Amino acid sequence: MEKDLKGGVDLKKMIPLEEAQQILLKLVKPLETVEMDLLQTVGLALAKDIIAPRPLPPFDRSPLDGFAFRSADTAGASGETPAKLYITETIYTGRTAKGRVEPGTAVGIATGAPIPHGADCVARFEDTRQEGQYVFIYTPFSQGENVIRAGEDIAGGELALPAGRELNPPAVALLAALGYAKVPVHRRPRVSIFSTGDELVPLGRPLSPGKIYISNLYAIAAQVAEAGGEAVLLESAGDNEELVSKQFKKGLEMSDMVISTGGVSVGERDVVKKAMRNTGGELLFWKVACKPGTPVTCGFLEDRLLIGLPGNPAAAMIMFSLLVRPLLRFMSGQRELYLPRVKARTAKDLSKGGRQRRFIPAVVRWQDDGYMAWPAGSQRPGAMKPLAESNALIDIPEVHGPLHAGELVEVLLL
Repeated sequence: MEKDLKGGVDLKKMIPLEEAQQILLKLVKPLETVEMDLLQTVGLALAKDIIAPRPLPPFDRSPLDGFAFRSADTAGASGETPAKLYITETIYTGRTAKGRVEPGTAVGIATGAPIPHGADCVARFEDTRQEGQYVFIYTPFSQGENVIRAGEDIAGGELALPAGRELNPPAVALLAALGYAKVPVHRRPRVSIFSTGDELVPLGRPLSPGKIYISNLYAIAAQVAEAGGEAVLLESAGDNEELVSKQFKKGLEMSDMVISTGGVSVGERDVVKKAMRNTGGELLFWKVACKPGTPVTCGFLEDRLLIGLPGNPAAAMIMFSLLVRPLLRFMSGQRELYLPRVKARTAKDLSKGGRQRRFIPAVVRWQDDGYMAWPAGSQRPGAMKPLAESNALIDIPEVHGPLHAGELVEVLLL
């Protein structure tokens, strides 16, 4: 049996995805709290509860352009006998009334302007008739009609947003309305990324026979950014144990996690597992029982994770979504860690079966009374276009035969 570096314990192999997720989640924690300018926090998670320092809105206001007055003055008003009120002034947004609304009077009011003292309702312009300094109201109004009350949205001292809430544009708008210029959030996880392989060529350089561009580096960096992290791109390493070890060590010096792609299988040049050991790291497991991405390798050193993803681009990206994305979201203080799951019916047959659990790129749409899932493009190993076209992954359990059109499956929404 293969042993890990520390303690001689048998290395875990071919473990279920959920077990791998839990092993890694137990080894990370939310990162420290930082105060950041509001616009820099989009996609990050609040580190503390946000309590409203004042009510929102801060005063009673009008939701429309019209006239503010006393509802009592419109008792018995009708088309034949409208209430006739004297207009004393007009209040615009950002200004307050000069005086109180007395019986028999009204004030013109703009949308968002504060309700003047004495008034308790608002009629929109279209429902009134104005002649000179008088306005005619044709129906009775009740107290509070067409009035947005102070604190109707959020009361002063009320919880506005909880710790762990991901800050999207509406949340940013709410914080701005409450006057927060800076917000306490968990800092972004820094992730060093490098690829292994003698065949890799940096972007912008010509390709010679047998070479390919280093696409995995950018794919994983984009996924890190989407998950709320900060990607640090390292130079690729050839299929050499010493070079790969050097890149792991370099990544550990500057980041909270190091991810490599390639070199995790069983070939002569698959050296990532040995390189992790060379850094002094403890190997946690090798191989996860699902396809694509089976030969993922994970280690741990100095409170940081070393994660070796496959070199197959689609496998690397799918395994990132399943295994690494939850870690980065947890480290950045998020509460919703995993991709959302829904039930869907297959739109066509998927002939291939298999003993191992599989994740198939798919296009999922709502049709009639439920979700429908179409496998995306070619399902050949290494194909990148299907993943680019997909918005979901079909989760096919182990020891499952071919899928038939109309069969109910579970899908993860990307």
